[in-house]
Amino acid sequence: MSRKEEYGISAGSTPSTEANDFGRFRRPLVYGGMAAATAATLILAHLLGSFERHGHVRADDVCTHVPGREKTAEILDSVLPRAPNYSFNGTWRPDRNWEFRSTCTVTGDASESLLILAAEMGSARPWKQWAETEIPPNSGGKTTYFAAGLKGVSNAEVAAIWVPCYASEKTSKQPWNMTVLADALKPLETSDKEARQTLIDLATDFARQAHKDAKCDLPSKLPS
Repeated sequence: MSRKEEYGISAGSTPSTEANDFGRFRRPLVYGGMAAATAATLILAHLLGSFERHGHVRADDVCTHVPGREKTAEILDSVLPRAPNYSFNGTWRPDRNWEFRSTCTVTGDASESLLILAAEMGSARPWKQWAETEIPPNSGGKTTYFAAGLKGVSNAEVAAIWVPCYASEKTSKQPWNMTVLADALKPLETSDKEARQTLIDLATDFARQAHKDAKCDLPSKLPS
């Protein structure tokens, strides 16, 4: 059907007044309907968050005690769940004993925690016992191991490393190690494989810096 036929005009004939009136009446209805459909689509897209502003992570935003802040900012900017803005809050207590603590938490919309990097001390013990007590509950799927520290454990939501630190901790006079975590409190926006590797990289870099900040006297056994 031609455009003329669509509006009630036969090919090769002179349009009647009635048909012409019908065409003039139909055009506003067609264009009006298209405008209404477009408006409805825009409203629906807005309600579904298609136009939600995506904040960006800058190097200056990242906690000052996190190593390679520019590189870390690029990584987080590419995988964190969307949020209008991001903020960072950290704790850095570089005591050379069991009180050492280093953390950096990323929060998104409505102060919702998205990811945390953490390093804390713990008395030396077998790695399986450590894993049972120190790795937070999560739904990151199958657990695998990687070579870092005494043991590296990871899935798509958390990477944890058991790092040697003190041969004789100052207060207890006992060996102490360090638990280092990269914990995605909300799933990262990437594949499970990429999420796992991203968390391993973040945890390993953070562990190197924490081992140095704590002035550990045992080799870290972290990859170079």
